[in-house]
Amino acid sequence: MNTITTTVFAKVATYCRERYFKITHTGTQGIDDSELVKRIVLVNRLSLAIAAIMLVIAPIVCIFLIWKVSILMAFIIEFAINCSVLLLNHHKKHLAASLTLYYNQCVAIIFFGFLLGGVLQLQFTIVFLISIIYLILKEYHLRKICFIAAITTLVVLQLCYYFQAHQPLVTITYDTGFVIQSLVIGGVLILMIIISKTYVRSNDTNQELEKTNHFKKMFVYQVTHEMRTPLNAIYGVAQLLKREIKLDANLKPIESLTNQLLAASNTTRNIINNVLDMAEIETGKLESSMEGAFPVRPFFEKMIDVNKIVARSRSIQLKLFMDQMPEILIGDTLKLNQIVTNLLANAIKFADKNTIILLKVTGLEEGLWRIQVINQGATISPQRINVIFDPFITLKPKSMEGTGLGLYIVKNKVSSMQGTIAIESLGEGLTTFTVTLPLRAGKREDVPAEEMEDDIKDLSNIHVMIAEDDEMNALLLSSFLRHIGCKVTYTANGLELLQKVEKEIPDVIILDSYMPVMNGEETLQYLRNVPEFRSIPVIVATGDAFKDSREAFITAGASAFIEKPIDHKALLKALRIQLHHNNEELQE
Repeated sequence: MNTITTTVFAKVATYCRERYFKITHTGTQGIDDSELVKRIVLVNRLSLAIAAIMLVIAPIVCIFLIWKVSILMAFIIEFAINCSVLLLNHHKKHLAASLTLYYNQCVAIIFFGFLLGGVLQLQFTIVFLISIIYLILKEYHLRKICFIAAITTLVVLQLCYYFQAHQPLVTITYDTGFVIQSLVIGGVLILMIIISKTYVRSNDTNQELEKTNHFKKMFVYQVTHEMRTPLNAIYGVAQLLKREIKLDANLKPIESLTNQLLAASNTTRNIINNVLDMAEIETGKLESSMEGAFPVRPFFEKMIDVNKIVARSRSIQLKLFMDQMPEILIGDTLKLNQIVTNLLANAIKFADKNTIILLKVTGLEEGLWRIQVINQGATISPQRINVIFDPFITLKPKSMEGTGLGLYIVKNKVSSMQGTIAIESLGEGLTTFTVTLPLRAGKREDVPAEEMEDDIKDLSNIHVMIAEDDEMNALLLSSFLRHIGCKVTYTANGLELLQKVEKEIPDVIILDSYMPVMNGEETLQYLRNVPEFRSIPVIVATGDAFKDSREAFITAGASAFIEKPIDHKALLKALRIQLHHNNEELQE
């Protein structure tokens, strides 16, 4: 018998839970926004709870305490309106349901306060009104209006108590008033428990999310750093092969393979950079701007040259068109590089074979300039266009590489430069991405000398000291530097480097950021604290793109950064700039 009773109770309990879940989740079907779902469920729970409280309080008040038609009708109306909230949500009228729930309580508080007078002291219910505003409404202006409504309710309630201090509309004894007030307090406590559970769960979830985001950032940081190490070796080999091919005509047959290797390395590097940028954006940090003057045409010609190898593999041509642009621009070249690189990479992926991709750079009259990337391919539907700048959205076939982050990164970079981005996809298959940015023209004298003309062209007999814990990377870097005439000293960590520096001071140091025994930051701090070593230019080679890590090196005294995998042209530029600055300091 006990077993049968337990089974029956279990089935009843399960049935009740299922019905409760179904009622409280009415109107959430087909909604992907989890935040909106939480609001709908909370509104349903509150309306259901208030209706249940009315069913408990109404008989007690009307049968045992006060029999008044006006009070009974008020309870019935309150019950009916709360039930209508569930109906509104069921028909996807979510905002109407939230506002109906809220304003119904405002009117009910005023009505019962006016009817029964100050014996109930309903002011405490205003706390309930204010507490649900931010849980059931998202829009700021609606929250503001509802907050004003709550304060207005409190004022009206106080005025009712003041003018009815001696004579309420319904006369009740102190004992009756005490019982009714206790019932109301009990009901409000139940509602506050429902609300507080939402607050507590939200707080717990936020803490868990913070932990998860921290571990995710560490994971991304660790994985990308580990990926950059072998990628650096691959990219270094490809660049050395490219150099050898130029010097030896017998190696010409392997040039196409080398180009493919370089293209694959560049693609992988862009993917890693996009993932790191995504991780940085998710931390909520604002990007700093590194503006400077640069010659416009060479900048965009380089973008075309870098992407030509990948485009050629799909029989696609890249062309540059410039019109009404100043010779020199002032802007953030790093962000512009990422914007153009991602747009060109995206255009190459989705362009038809044997077509032309146009990179169009145009000056506008309104103090703006425009970058357009135009390709010929499949038409993008309006539904896809609406979400194309969202993260992890991609139209690519499974056989294509990519993360779906490129256009999301582009949008964030453009926004941080106070610009706009738009897309147009015509029926003929022409797709145009248009970036519009503020135009700030510069002068030739604004451009650093090393950008216009290399002051130190000969790097032979320059002593470069390297601290790099990966033997393969160190070997490839040393090989390149020796090819251009540098004297190279290799060390495996910061401590070894300092021991070598004490015996012979180099012209420049290339310092890996992460090494055993003594890492890059500790080594750099030591060098900057010793007067004899303080003036040595230190170029930090890092695969870590996180802003806070770079800021730590800047604080420690880094002269420049080169990103892994190391681009030989970027390394040459950094060497020339640092040696140029060092020569200026010596002359002074």
